[in-house]
Order: sequence, then structure tokens, then C-alpha cells
Amino acid sequence: MTTSPQRTAVAGTVGIIGLGSRGIGVLERLVTLAARPQWAGRRLVVEVVDPDGSGVGIHAVDQPDHLLLNTVCAQVSLFPDEATVGEAVGDRGPDLYTWVTARGLKVADDGYTLGHEGRPVRPDDYLPRRVLGEYLAWFLRRLLDRVPENMEVRVHRATATGLSAGPDDSRQITLDTGETLRVDTVFLTTGHTPPAAPDHGTPGASRRIHAIYPPATAFADVAAGRTVALGGTGLSAMDVLASLTLGRGGRYEAVDGGLRYLPSGREPRVLLFSRTGIPFRARPAANRTGGPYRPVVFTSEALDRLRSAGDDRPLSLHGDLLPLIRTEMRIAFHRRGAALARGSDAEHTLTARLRAAADAGTLDDELRALDLEHAERFGHFDPQELLFPDAAEFDSSDAYQKWYEERLRSDLVEARLGLGGSPTKAGLEVLRDLRDVVRHAVDFGGLDEDSHDEFYGSFTATLNRSVTGPQLDRHEELLALLEAGIVSVPFGPAPRVEWDGTAWRISSTRLGTGHSAPADWLAYATSGQPDVEATGSPLLADLAAGGRIRRHRPGARSSRGVDITADQHPVAADGRPDRKVRVLGPLCEGATFYNHYVPSPGGRNRALADADRCVTAVLAELAAATEPETTRSTAQ
Repeated sequence: MTTSPQRTAVAGTVGIIGLGSRGIGVLERLVTLAARPQWAGRRLVVEVVDPDGSGVGIHAVDQPDHLLLNTVCAQVSLFPDEATVGEAVGDRGPDLYTWVTARGLKVADDGYTLGHEGRPVRPDDYLPRRVLGEYLAWFLRRLLDRVPENMEVRVHRATATGLSAGPDDSRQITLDTGETLRVDTVFLTTGHTPPAAPDHGTPGASRRIHAIYPPATAFADVAAGRTVALGGTGLSAMDVLASLTLGRGGRYEAVDGGLRYLPSGREPRVLLFSRTGIPFRARPAANRTGGPYRPVVFTSEALDRLRSAGDDRPLSLHGDLLPLIRTEMRIAFHRRGAALARGSDAEHTLTARLRAAADAGTLDDELRALDLEHAERFGHFDPQELLFPDAAEFDSSDAYQKWYEERLRSDLVEARLGLGGSPTKAGLEVLRDLRDVVRHAVDFGGLDEDSHDEFYGSFTATLNRSVTGPQLDRHEELLALLEAGIVSVPFGPAPRVEWDGTAWRISSTRLGTGHSAPADWLAYATSGQPDVEATGSPLLADLAAGGRIRRHRPGARSSRGVDITADQHPVAADGRPDRKVRVLGPLCEGATFYNHYVPSPGGRNRALADADRCVTAVLAELAAATEPETTRSTAQ
């Protein structure tokens, strides 16, 4: 597919490898900025490389509706606004909620199928992922329709297998079709690249499911009545459970304020386990009003003051970052408590009081008084306990599973109250609301070595467990599956997993009375970040083998993404950046934080801001290297 051929001489050629949401964001910026007067008289060619080419990325449009997004539909939009790109907005259009509503789509009685029958879509609905794929594809078509006359977009439905230096400091992209593309600069936006292929010679490999997506295909050999041990209890695990139950004809019915599972008879038995043994917290109802959360103490300015006080030293996770986060969580808890107890005016008054106390150095005293005031009505709120709960001891497997179910139920009470009704959920949501402040602390070597390793290891898991867990409906379903005996969680924290020659055996390590059970199949439902040193991407493997990219902080066990500069250039093994290449998205995890979410409207959007910053720089570089065609003609 090509668009808008132009006769004038080419002033620059840009390559985009990968056309998911990040690649589309880069292309949108190129289309918008190349149409501005500064680029008049110059011709731009964009070579887009993607095996599918439709723009859907990982959100395939043929996946079943029971696989849901974890972001409410009103918080998804690909259209940049002034808060992110200033005056260079370009096109304006609907967010996902407005888009599906305009098409007359509704939510069926099952609570997840989207079609033309059922109730109206609500802004806080978690819609099927395939609908986001349709929205992405629609956005791409709309984007290509407005490519300016001085720009040509060529979409190559192929996989990039190599990226190397070409003549005149150009870059050459090698495709699996055998074709080679010569470009001036490259954007690498391949997203969630697969891990390296498993070693099929290891014991039990034939009974281990290594890649869980798409779940219906990945688990097709798991027959009804067989047992699968499933490691992980987050979003990916809930996708697997939905596929093995709803995807096999099971259904739920409402009973006594909860759900009952009605099996189809095609389900396997699932043994669920995790490293921590602690269930994720469900995403709360998004019923908060009053705009985005405004922090009192956990701000970028506060972090800058800490750095300047220490001669710009890297920050400590436990010494610098977490004290501010815990304090802000307490503030958010009490602000919501004040609003619920005495109204929104009371919340505004309290916020002003807390800001003044922070300036005066008396904030701790104010918060201790509020702890006492709000404890009776809203419960005890201790961020340290919430983030780092003490390891519970359980006498037996039954005692652990009973605790697990009680924890799910108590969290669901708070989740149903939502961000507007639960001070606890409001306090936890600080971790999500202020992720840009967290980025300001950790990006580009912001933490010391030990803190960096812990942050991208156990602490990122803590953040995910606290605020990016499954939709609350999924935990209601999990309770029903536990009640029906389809799923059990019998092992407690950190079980041992081993192949015994005939089956996988999962054994408890922290229960008073040990519990062990065999499983026909083993799968880990975790969505790991791209790993430079163990990748299934032929392109990344080639770049790493040639030393053209390296892993960020090789000494850190948990940081596996591509090392980049602050300008998004990949750093080679010899420490030199490649200024003809820019890397955006999940590949950067480790050098920067939380790169895997979809763009959201309202406020500054990091994904689109990165695209805008980098495309602006690329066009300036190309313009500086060439004079406009009209200028040359006038000079002659």
C-alpha cells in the first residue's frame, strides 16, 4: 500500500518498524508535522514494515469478546491533544467510548459481548480487546486518508530481520521477503516481542505451554478433565481462565449478590499458584469525579529537590521514593474520606490544609490526627502493609485457600465502591495516577543500582498487583470457579515446580502441612517484558549479536530492555548511541518505566509525547540536511 506519490526530490526517508499503537503514534506525528509550512517544498517518504500492516498490533480483531481490555473505554484515545503536543494537534477525533457509541454498539447480557443488542456502553466499561483492534485499524485508515501531497507512505507487509548501516550514513532494513529498504532514519516500535524459542529437549517440555496467546489455540491440547498448573494470578491468568471456561461453553448466572458457574463439561481442572501467594487487587469502578489527582508531596519538583540536595545522586527506592509515595497514599485516602464524610468542599479544605502543613513541616502531625479521625468509619490504612504485607503462615492448604477467597471478597467490596466510594482504593490509585512522577524518579538511571534492580523486579510486581489487576468482574468469576471446583489455589506462596518423569508436580513450601499435586500441563501466565538477550525476534537477535544494541544496566538482573539515551537512541555494546535509530515502547522497559499501556486522553500522554518529541527532532535533522526544492529553484 502506498499513498500520495510526489514528483519533487526526496528530502528524507523514514522507516517505522512495527505498526501497533506506538508505530501509529509515530506515523500520525509524521503526517501531521510534514503538512506544516516548515516542510513545504520537501518530499518525505515513510517506509512502514509490519507483518500485518492493519495497525491492530497485538489487539487482533478475530479474538473472542471474553478477552477484555484492562483500561476503561473512555480512557483510550489515539488522538493527541494540546496537553501533549501543543498547537500541533492535527486531527481531532473520538476516544474509544465515543467511537463505539457512535456505531450503536451495546453490551450483551453476558456483560462482555459487544454487538447491537443489550444495554448502552458506559464510559467505565472494559471492552473486548478486538474492539480496540478495530479502533486502531479505523484510526490508521483515517490517518492515511490525510497524508499530505508532499508525503508518501509505503506499507510493507513483512517482518524486519535485520537493520544495518548503509551508504552515506543511511540505514538498511532487511525484510524476510529478501527486500532491502534504504532509509535516513528508523523508528523501532515492535512492541511486545516474543521470547526466545523454548528448548524442547528439557524435561517436561512437551507438556509445558510456553506461549499463552492466543489462549484458545495455546491450550487446545488440554483436554476436558485434565489438570493444568497455571502460574500467575494477574491479567494474563484471568485471560487463560476465561478461555478455558467461557471459551469452552461455560457460563455464569447471578445468585445472592454473586455468581455461580455453570460448566459445559469441556473444562480442565486448574491449579492456580504464584510466587507471592497474594492475589491481585481488582480494578475499581472508575466513578471518581473532579478531574485528575493533584499530588501534595509526591511531585517531580520534590524529587528534583532530593537530587539537588545530594549533588544529583541517583535516588534510593526505600530512602527517597517510597516515603513520598506512602505519604501521598495516606493523603489521598484522607482526602477521599473527608469528601465522603463531609462533602467535596471538605476535601478541598483538607487539601489546602495539608499543603500548608507540608510547607510548614507539620504534615506528619496532621496525618496522624486524620488516621485517628477516619479509622472508625473507613478502616485502618497503612500503605506499608498494603504494599509489603507480612508473609502469612498457614497450617494447611484448606486454610490458605480460605484466606485467599476472603481476601478476594474483601477487595471486591472496595472495588465495587470504586474510586469515588472507597478511600482505600483512592489511596492505592496514587500508584497509577502518578506514574509519570514515578517515571521522573526512575527513568534513565534515576535510581541507584540496587534500587533499580529491586524496582524493576519485585516492586514493579507490587505496583501491578496493587493497581493494574484484573477487572472486578473477573475476580467475581474467579470466586465462582473456586466454589465450583474448576479452579483451586492449594499451594500457598512460592511452591516448588518440577517434572517427575510422568507429570508436573507442584508442591507447597510454606504450609504447616505440606500439599502436593500432579498436573498434566504447566503454563506460566505472565506477560514478561522484551528481553534483549533472550528474544524470539530475529531483528532484535541480529542487533544484539552484532553489538548494535545492548541490555540496559547489564548488571541488573531484572532490567532486560534495550538501553537507550534520553533522546531514545539505542546504545551499542561499545557505549556509543546510534543517532539514526530511535526506540519507542515496551522495548525500552528498564531504561524507562511503564511503556506498555495504550494512549489515554486528557493530560500529558507519555506515549504520544515521546512520538512528538522524536518526530520533531527527525524532521528538523532532515530539513537541516537539505534545502527546500523551492529555495533551490529560486537560487537558480
